[in-house]
Amino acid sequence: MIRYLTIPLCLFLFLSCALSEKATRFNGMPTPDGKPDHYQKTTTFGLNLLIIYPLRRNAEFAESLESFSEAVKKNKGSKFRIIQKESTKWAFLLPPFTFILTPVVTELVGEVYE
Repeated sequence: MIRYLTIPLCLFLFLSCALSEKATRFNGMPTPDGKPDHYQKTTTFGLNLLIIYPLRRNAEFAESLESFSEAVKKNKGSKFRIIQKESTKWAFLLPPFTFILTPVVTELVGEVYE
């Protein structure tokens, strides 16, 4: 019985974070709003119950945007513009197990200005 609980426990413990990366080398190319200080990508991981209901961390857009803006503040940015959003619910990864506990990944990419 314990070996059947190993995967759900690992998912529950490890799929509840947000990771941010920043890129500062982009050949100095300006955007329509001017030259950004850097580009940032924030990936938020969560775990949903029955595909819809957040269990461990809500990885939907609103919460991912909050994690993105926290990372912008940490990197001394004053404003940003989101240029890409992608959200994936991995319900068909290992059915029927992932129908019950569904990993969710949301990725936001944006320009950060000082």
